[in-house]
Amino acid sequence: MSKSFQRENEMEYLIETLIRMLGKSNERVIDLNKRVDQLEAIFRESIMPDYHPIQPKEGPALFPN
Repeated sequence: MSKSFQRENEMEYLIETLIRMLGKSNERVIDLNKRVDQLEAIFRESIMPDYHPIQPKEGPALFPN
């Protein structure tokens, strides 16, 4: 009985560790994506100083259903 309980605790620990690792990996991907977006904006501004991204306008939809 104690062996199965020990095995269950080991599996629970492994799952918790994997969940933490996945969470940290997701945070790193999000941070990396933010940095890439910043670099893209810097490149655009340096290449095309008058560039302004198109912002969606408020108002009725162009293609209503």
